[in-house]
Amino acid sequence: MDASLTDRERQLLDEIEQRLERDSPGLDRLLGRRPAALRRMTHRPRVLAALAALLAALTGACALYAGAGAPRAPLAAAGAAACAVLLGFVFRRLMAVRPV
Repeated sequence: MDASLTDRERQLLDEIEQRLERDSPGLDRLLGRRPAALRRMTHRPRVLAALAALLAALTGACALYAGAGAPRAPLAAAGAAACAVLLGFVFRRLMAVRPV
């Protein structure tokens, strides 16, 4: 890559690198670190699809339990609402994942 750069471009690139190193010395350490397991899992469509299926089933179960007039129906309805919101977030993340 350096072979295709002009002298002026190399000089500008060196200045940018020096400024970045001076402004944020921990940047190299941060970029060199491996992402956490949870972050890596959110980039895998199979894991997200399984989570979406689980949340959909749990949402349905909570909604049926709340609709049946069970003793703790408000708690089940709140659980169904929470699962539905989480399901929306999972679908949003799943749509953002690009297949390889």
